[in-house]
Amino acid sequence: MRKAATLIELIMVLVIISLLSVASFKAMQKVTVREYKAKEQTRLSLESQITVDIISNYLKYRVPYTTIGYNPDDGSFEYIGDLTDDKKRILEWFSRDIEDFYAKNYSGFFDMATKSGSTVVSPDTNLSESNATVFNLVFSGSFDRAYSANNYQNSFGWHENNSTESFDITLDGNGSINFTDSVKPKYLYEKYFLTKSAYAIARSADIDKGADCVKDLIKNDDNDTLLLFYDYQPWDHETFCADPKGSNNQEGTATVLMKNVAGFSFQEVDYTIRILLDINKSIRGSHPVHFSKMKVVF
Repeated sequence: MRKAATLIELIMVLVIISLLSVASFKAMQKVTVREYKAKEQTRLSLESQITVDIISNYLKYRVPYTTIGYNPDDGSFEYIGDLTDDKKRILEWFSRDIEDFYAKNYSGFFDMATKSGSTVVSPDTNLSESNATVFNLVFSGSFDRAYSANNYQNSFGWHENNSTESFDITLDGNGSINFTDSVKPKYLYEKYFLTKSAYAIARSADIDKGADCVKDLIKNDDNDTLLLFYDYQPWDHETFCADPKGSNNQEGTATVLMKNVAGFSFQEVDYTIRILLDINKSIRGSHPVHFSKMKVVF
């Protein structure tokens, strides 16, 4: 009777154990990858929802008719309601000075009977407490859409064009607003918007990645980060700080909204803006996480 296993039997046992170990490892690897992918799906879904909510909150205070789509390839732009192609991938707009409005530093209305030369009185307006050093005024026009100009390209100063429907002003502590712009308004409307800054949203693939304001936010090979730009004044011939077609008038600040954004698109439908994010992240050992998130902004 044998008291020990032969060498062949030992080798067979080791082979079987090895096969079982490999199979167990593969099964555990698949479980781990599925778990990681599920976590990333949940995380990215939450992040993208927060991102579209943030964008929606900023756009809620836009001056509607100033909103444009900008083509970073050739520097062209169009009003968002008139976009003729999908090459205008950067969204820009003037934002109302909502902090001072909610602080009751200005009323948003003129007393039309007080007009004297280039000066109009705006009741309950005192911006001496505001932190802003630069103000610009846009008339609200019909249905708060802002004045509809004949020459849109030169209406709001976008990308170093002229600003004929956006007016430089000075204010005093008594509610007087004086139009100091070289171009004076042809018509006065009772309601107006004050603005201190324009905003832009763009993917890293569409900007100047060598600009100082983004060099600490993105890498040179990063094309899928969505960024917000602010604190620049197009009516003073400024453009956002990472404008690939901008000259020496690039100004402002940038911040990251979200990474892994493979696509960012927008359109105006019935005076609402529809924002679409295309999210994509590669997962090693599995198919990528890929989904879209949309938000409608009124």
